[in-house]
Amino acid sequence: METIKRICRMCKPHAKYALIGFVGLILANATRLILPLISGWMVDDVIKGGLIERLVPLCAWILGLTVLRAVSNYVRGVAFENLSQNFCYDLRTNLYKHLSEMSYRFYDRNYIGEIMSRMTGDIEGLRNLLAGGVVQIFENAIWFFGSLIFLFFINWKLALVMVCIAPIVAVIAVKFRKKIHKAFKDVREQNAVLSTKTQENISGVRVVKAFAQEEHEKEAFKVENQKQLKLLLRTTYIWSDFVPILDFLGNFCTPLLLGIGGAMVIGGSMTLGDLVAFTGYIWMITDPMRMLGNLINMLTQAITSAEKLFYYQDLGADIKDRPVTSFPQPFRGHVRFENVTFGYGDETVLRDLNLDVPAGSTCALMGATGTGKTSIVNMLGRFYECRKGAVTIDGVDVKDMPLLSLRDRIGYIMQETFLFSETIENNIRFGRPDASFERVKAAAVAAQADEFITQMPDGYNTIVGERGMGLSGGQKQRIAIARALLYDPTILVLDDSTSAVDMETEHEIQKHLKTVMKDRTTFIIAHRISSVKNADQIVVLENGTVAERGTHDELLQKKGLYYGMYQDQYRDFEKITQTPAFKITSAPKEVM
Repeated sequence: METIKRICRMCKPHAKYALIGFVGLILANATRLILPLISGWMVDDVIKGGLIERLVPLCAWILGLTVLRAVSNYVRGVAFENLSQNFCYDLRTNLYKHLSEMSYRFYDRNYIGEIMSRMTGDIEGLRNLLAGGVVQIFENAIWFFGSLIFLFFINWKLALVMVCIAPIVAVIAVKFRKKIHKAFKDVREQNAVLSTKTQENISGVRVVKAFAQEEHEKEAFKVENQKQLKLLLRTTYIWSDFVPILDFLGNFCTPLLLGIGGAMVIGGSMTLGDLVAFTGYIWMITDPMRMLGNLINMLTQAITSAEKLFYYQDLGADIKDRPVTSFPQPFRGHVRFENVTFGYGDETVLRDLNLDVPAGSTCALMGATGTGKTSIVNMLGRFYECRKGAVTIDGVDVKDMPLLSLRDRIGYIMQETFLFSETIENNIRFGRPDASFERVKAAAVAAQADEFITQMPDGYNTIVGERGMGLSGGQKQRIAIARALLYDPTILVLDDSTSAVDMETEHEIQKHLKTVMKDRTTFIIAHRISSVKNADQIVVLENGTVAERGTHDELLQKKGLYYGMYQDQYRDFEKITQTPAFKITSAPKEVM
């Protein structure tokens, strides 16, 4: 009931459509309830009574009620369709807005395929409920209770027979609803799993084919599909256990009442016209009884869908603006990590991290996979928040800053490059939609992307495939770099941004980045020494802590972890040339 109440509250902005729809619904069914009475009068007064003068008025009433019912049904249909479409528009919009505000942790725990299943199948289930289900439920309720009232008016003894059967139907319906609700909930859950499996396999089709795992994935999909089949068959078995009984009771009422009514007509306690009218109302009572199983089936599916959608809506964003925020003016980009501890779930990734990056300087982060390099830069924009300690920019804790203002000052070149199914030009100007083409082109030139873009048939108007399919890894990375450069942030984050390009292209990009990085706080995450050697400070992470810190020259002098990385990358070069790959340009400075 709480779910139904919530759906009703969400319909309030479109109450005019609901009101018009219900008026049309009541008028259409009121005309239908009156028609059996007129048929009874036709038999008693005209056919048996010989009052021919009443034939035309009664026929006129039948024709008028039929026209009114047709118009009312049209108005009802249009109104409820408007209600359902507007309701789903609001729900879809609000749900998308809510999902866009969720933190990275939400998407770490929830599959994209499952979310897509909710946004499509479950919303469509609610639309069907409002467009047609509500009409069927109220229509059958009006038929049943309205006909019962008219039956008592015509012959209370026959009406009592129906009253005795109705409780049996009600008990069966309640038991059916309890069982079918759990069954449909399991079906929706498994449908989300199946959607996730489908989405992952289609997205990763190149990997599947590269490892010749088509048969394995087909079998895995078959297993999940079989689970879905079993759950659907289970709902069918539950349906077949209850609905035939309801259908039998509905059909059984017709001969029972006709038999008793016929005996009353023969005995003289009931007129033939009353029996004709009674027969019309029997159908209106028995049909809802037969339909009850289907109505419960449809309502349960819609309620199950609504519960899942509302579950997402009720998940509050764990990272949001505080009631009172502050923002440094001017925003220079002096970043400090003060005793920061961070982790995912029960796993601790960073422990008591202290890091000071002055405004306009460059800080390089190095270390083995899983040491927390990306976690550090993700805390800058509050995509994740630290467990302990504080991340400050220009002396203000990022938790106290408004999210949009904070993220507007930070440009990310992600480790995993993502491009939209759009033109290259629109992908580059994604962060600055109002940027001129000249600025787009300048950013592409700085990212060494202009040359390959202009060689394409449609140039900057070339539409890239889904997630950038059709472009090489290096091309996608260069477009991503151009996108970040056009964004013109105060703080620039390069998360392994040149890993997919060759050494020559990387060298050219680095030359342009020197100009771009000037007077801009920059964080570089890289594995290549060539990408970090010019940084103002290089931080080497190990086991969640800072193992080494200093400039390129200072760290080479220490001959620690950084020196080991250097040797691994340039040992062969130095052996062949008999010269160091990078000369130490100054005496070692004191390590920070």
